[in-house]
Amino acid sequence: MSQTTATIVAVVISSGVSLLISILTIIGQNKKQTIEMDKKIAVIETKMDVMNGDIRAHNEYARMFSENIPAIKTHMEDVDRRLDRMEGRMT
Repeated sequence: MSQTTATIVAVVISSGVSLLISILTIIGQNKKQTIEMDKKIAVIETKMDVMNGDIRAHNEYARMFSENIPAIKTHMEDVDRRLDRMEGRMT
């Protein structure tokens, strides 16, 4: 083998090794990023579950409140009538 051929073979081998190392590094980084993203997604999903529970509780409170408004109005009208009668007696 001539010196030029040996040089070419050495360059090809070193390039191949460099390429292999680069590919392995990229694969490792992708795995790390995937693990980090999975952790972040899990945290976000947990926060969303908590928020959904809070929203359900709020909606239940709002539903109960809206159902009681007619009763509250009726009671307030009764209180107003009683006050009007009491004020009428005082004047």
